Amino acid sequence: PPQAPHCEHAFCNACITQWFSQQQTCPVDRSVVTVAHLRPVPRIMRNMLSKLQITCDNAVFGCTAVVRLDNLMSHLNDCEHNPKRPVTCEQGCGLEMPKDELPSHNCIKHLRSVVQQQQTRIAELEKTSAEHKHQLAEQ
Repeated sequence: PPQAPHCEHAFCNACITQWFSQQQTCPVDRSVVTVAHLRPVPRIMRNMLSKLQITCDNAVFGCTAVVRLDNLMSHLNDCEHNPKRPVTCEQGCGLEMPKDELPSHNCIKHLRSVVQQQQTRIAELEKTSAEHKHQLAEQ
């Protein structure tokens, strides 16, 4: 979280950024402050905030976890309710994709794309090989 240098009021970064889009004052005492003036809060305040209990960002998707703020990022990476958590297609193609894309995933379409990419690469390699054979024959 940032802090205003003169009045030392501290703010949520997202909230103060939104506030500054409307006006260039401290929301508490209305002293003149801009984004450029803001400084990080002291370490003691960061340590205190890191101990706060917070609900998971994926609560809207069904997660009921309440974690310490300093553990939130690691929880989000592993949260089974995270719609962007990578999952592997178990229908045959093995593609890893965000969980929210799985319902619209089409293995056949994906595998056709893979085959096309491989055919293009094979054609490139065959062309390079033919050029190398021609160069060898000339030498």
